[in-house]
Amino acid sequence: MQQGDDRQEPEAGETEEFMSVAAHDLRNPIAVVRASAQMAQRQMARGDPDGALARLKAIVEQTDRLTDMLDTFLDAARISTRRLPLRSEQVDLREVVELAVIRARLLVSEHGDRGLDCNIPDGCVGKWDKTKIVRAVRALISNALQYGNPAEPVRVEARRNGTRIHMTVSGGGPGPSAEEATRLFERFYRGPSAAEAGQSGSGLGLFTARGIARSHGGDVRRLDGDRFEIELPLTE
Repeated sequence: MQQGDDRQEPEAGETEEFMSVAAHDLRNPIAVVRASAQMAQRQMARGDPDGALARLKAIVEQTDRLTDMLDTFLDAARISTRRLPLRSEQVDLREVVELAVIRARLLVSEHGDRGLDCNIPDGCVGKWDKTKIVRAVRALISNALQYGNPAEPVRVEARRNGTRIHMTVSGGGPGPSAEEATRLFERFYRGPSAAEAGQSGSGLGLFTARGIARSHGGDVRRLDGDRFEIELPLTE
């Protein structure tokens, strides 16, 4: 099975740029955790347990966000060296999508109130690494939330083709420019449209999603506009 793409290890300048972006992305949730903890301390000291509980909830959410980001970095590194370990089990695609949506809304909280239209047929079960497939689907949903049309729901649709499942994710947006489209799955790549939209990110989402899918004998590809497809084998 293919473990990621065929690019060589990143050059020093590319790695330095990635580390700079990653440090920036990690700093934001860490700052929220620290500020929330300090506020919770003050609220407890003045006898406001309800307020403190709300701050503790924010800490838990940001900790989950940090964990997801760190796991993505680790997966990307392992995909690059074709050493991505898998712990396969029987998994239903509907459960994968439900978990991926929850995590995408957490990571892209400013777009978390977008609607979702989901159409997945019965019996879409595969022998996959659940955590990693959730991460791959989450990357596609996060992408649709960030770059899609905020007036439209994110659409997730799946169809069976023999022993394969093809699931598309789209946000109703125009999609990348012609130049960006050729580099979407490169490690660390963040196109001009991301900077113009003020979107943060390490440029690892699509790279990691494709690497995870390929490690399962599937693939991730862009179809048109901002519509992406993940293909995976089903249990025969």
